[in-house]
Amino acid sequence: MKTKYWAIILPLVGILYSCSDFLEEDPKGNITTNYSMTAEGCERLIESLYNTHRDFLERLYLFSSMGADEQLVAVNGNDWRYFGEYYDTQMINNGWNRDFWRQLYNSLNVANLSIETIELANLSDEKQIELRAEAHALRAFYLWIIVETYGDGAHFTIQSTAGVKTEGYQPGVAAFYKQILEDLNVAAIGLKKPQESQWGRMNDGVRKFLQMKSLMSLSGYPDDVISSAGYTRNRCYTEALSLTRSIRSDYNYRLLDDYAMIFDVNNQINDEIIWSVQYSTDLKYNEGTANGLHRYGVGWYNKSAVDNAPILTLWSHTLYYGREYRWAMPSLFMIRNFSLYDKRLYGSLQEYWCWIPDNWDAKPVLEDTVLIRRFTTVSDQEVEEGRKRAETHPLKHELYIEGMNHIYNLETGEPTMNGRSCYHTNLKLLDSSREFAKDEKGHKDFIWFRLGEVYLAEAELQMYLGNNTEAATLINQLRTRALIKGHEKELEVTPEMINLDFILDENMRELSMEGFRWYTLKRTNKLYERAMKYNPDVHIRMKPYHVNRPIPQNEVDVVTNKDEFMQLPDYRK
Repeated sequence: MKTKYWAIILPLVGILYSCSDFLEEDPKGNITTNYSMTAEGCERLIESLYNTHRDFLERLYLFSSMGADEQLVAVNGNDWRYFGEYYDTQMINNGWNRDFWRQLYNSLNVANLSIETIELANLSDEKQIELRAEAHALRAFYLWIIVETYGDGAHFTIQSTAGVKTEGYQPGVAAFYKQILEDLNVAAIGLKKPQESQWGRMNDGVRKFLQMKSLMSLSGYPDDVISSAGYTRNRCYTEALSLTRSIRSDYNYRLLDDYAMIFDVNNQINDEIIWSVQYSTDLKYNEGTANGLHRYGVGWYNKSAVDNAPILTLWSHTLYYGREYRWAMPSLFMIRNFSLYDKRLYGSLQEYWCWIPDNWDAKPVLEDTVLIRRFTTVSDQEVEEGRKRAETHPLKHELYIEGMNHIYNLETGEPTMNGRSCYHTNLKLLDSSREFAKDEKGHKDFIWFRLGEVYLAEAELQMYLGNNTEAATLINQLRTRALIKGHEKELEVTPEMINLDFILDENMRELSMEGFRWYTLKRTNKLYERAMKYNPDVHIRMKPYHVNRPIPQNEVDVVTNKDEFMQLPDYRK
């Protein structure tokens, strides 16, 4: 039985930590030394780490999604535009960047404190091994995000800081990966199996996924970096491959038959999810941090992309179709990357909207479709005929039909003026369990890792090792649930089709808009190439050095060893 881990969202009395720059951390906060040395105190200290995941979730989604090849900045992108279009000065001085750095180092600092405390606490041998494994695995996760975001510019520390620290330390990428993999090896002893652990808490399945992901990231660096971390590229491949096989066979994970059900708000505990950020419908348990991601992928659906005409049968916000923010939209390439016979397209993006009577909190009348945004082009005649439906409709409702040609310039991929507002909603983030239509306080769990990605990783690794037949077999297995009856041949994969770009295209089809796309393209050394090819927003400003995000300027300003701790070279120009 899977039990949701509500312990991680209970108020943690006396385990508050400060939210300041990484140079001014007080990870102990109100916790007393005596209490931290007890089994309960150690447990609560580690539990507090899970609360920090909600702090940096939205910023991680921004950093891991924008400026790649699958999502563009919509009309209200605001601060997201700086990262989606690579404005150097604004990225360096941006509040989202400052907050992300601070939040990540806050998590790292508490993880460091947890590890130090566990070694000194009055614990049974069994409890010490269990908590030690959990703390090291969580620290590895934070170190991985930090180094993959900031590269050689990242500050490295594995010691907790109380009070003020004024020196930064930049030993480079290899030092991070050496520590990440050491931490994950420590974590291999003591973590429970997924089926024996509480839902949402670190377990051995999550640890293996993190180790797989870390080895694949390390394998994308030059040989000298890999060797300095104590590995070879081939060793990264073979160990990661072994982990994918273990994740698929040693636990109770399974692919769901219905792709859309993975993201259903009423199915947040399911067999495909490996790890997710936990929220509660009772907001007091969310420690004041709701999940706001449901807003960002929702465009206008009460106005037409054809001519901006108001659609009076829909509302500006609804409980069912989402609270529009118009911050991020799918790229033309992302939509075209799907076959129209691939069910994953329809489980990822909204195509149909139905009449919502009475008020914006009401449920739609599913028998009365009033807006269709097709994944194909639509002619002027189709637009006109749809609107003429009002002449015969019992309630005089028009039918708004629009196509890709109304949302994008089909030659350049650039969104049209109306298209930046009126686009296909990201279904994966929608949260219809909110209290009312304009409610920004979402409480849908966010999926970080799931089994579909393991199939993709295994296929990619098989390709690197020259086993394209095995890679094609894995992708065909993953695609089984995506097949529309009668069109199986259109989605069949053969060994001849396998190459890195095909794997990355398939990665997009399976994992579109779930986050981490930017990191995936970075580790495969394809970020610059594919963003420049498929993302019209980046053409003016993107440069090869944008494979790392800049250090926030305030962090550079406060260090005292400015000759040693510096902004990344290309951002100093």
